[in-house]
Amino acid sequence: MDNEKCRAVIIDDEAWIREGLCEHIRWEKLGIELAAVFRDGVEALASLEENPVEILLSDIRMPNMTGLELVARLRESAKRNENRALSRTKVIFLSGYDDFKYAQEAIRLGAVDYLLKPTEVEEIEEALLRAKNLWNRERRMTVAPDAGEQPEEPGSYLIRKALNYIREHYAEDIQLTKLANELFVSPNYLSRLFRQETGLSFVDHLSRVRLEKACDLLREGVLKIYQVGEAVGYPNPRYFSEWFQKNTGMTPGEYRNRHS
Repeated sequence: MDNEKCRAVIIDDEAWIREGLCEHIRWEKLGIELAAVFRDGVEALASLEENPVEILLSDIRMPNMTGLELVARLRESAKRNENRALSRTKVIFLSGYDDFKYAQEAIRLGAVDYLLKPTEVEEIEEALLRAKNLWNRERRMTVAPDAGEQPEEPGSYLIRKALNYIREHYAEDIQLTKLANELFVSPNYLSRLFRQETGLSFVDHLSRVRLEKACDLLREGVLKIYQVGEAVGYPNPRYFSEWFQKNTGMTPGEYRNRHS
């Protein structure tokens, strides 16, 4: 099972993009075999239902059948035929359209990533490697579900968007409901997916990000302690001090003195 190959296909209606992806992505170095290249979703569907692959790198807007329609059909086929290999296929979408309706549908279909054209080769390779690692982890968990492995990083596009949002807005009054609205999903779904992929609740992850930033600012020694609290989302100095001590065992002042 460990020697099972990880194969990928490319689906894009533009010949120059197909050729560029074939030639410039370092498939061998990534440990991924490029199994086939298709011009549109119809051509790909006929092949993939019979010969599933592990990674699908597809454009979204194509004639005859869009990438979104293709993946939806493949998911339906997997359910009908109980095709486990097909259901585990990891999907990376490429799109020339910065339209979140497309991204939202990509999320619903379980895409690993959604990249906007033009995309750097390195960024595509990173997405391919994430998809491969996610597929490998799921495969090992299928063989040995008690292995206790934890993902090195979240696999889904949705959770990585959520984590990026937290890193950019941690100083604000972020609520799970607000974040869910930003991502066009329900709070319950986001909460469940957050814990499933990160091992932490939304609140715990936000607190961790804020604590790391507070520690950095206290070590730098530029801001006053109450300003550090404001900078990480706790404008009440007393609450910030109590929260910090609860999480570190030291008051902000003690932490600064010890690390300055």
